[in-house]
Amino acid sequence: MLGVKPTDDAATVKRAYRKLMSEHHPDKLVAKGLPPEMMEMAKQKAQDIQKAWELVKEQRGF
Repeated sequence: MLGVKPTDDAATVKRAYRKLMSEHHPDKLVAKGLPPEMMEMAKQKAQDIQKAWELVKEQRGF
């Protein structure tokens, strides 16, 4: 989901997470005037990214 390798360091993983959240966060996309269906998809994608980030943090201990 985050597009990182198991060997990537914490800074690389965090950068990938922040980049994806910046691209898919619903609050940022609302300004673009997307229809409600697209906003719901963006919300789900942001939640998936957040879950992946939490899992990586837990497994790697950071």
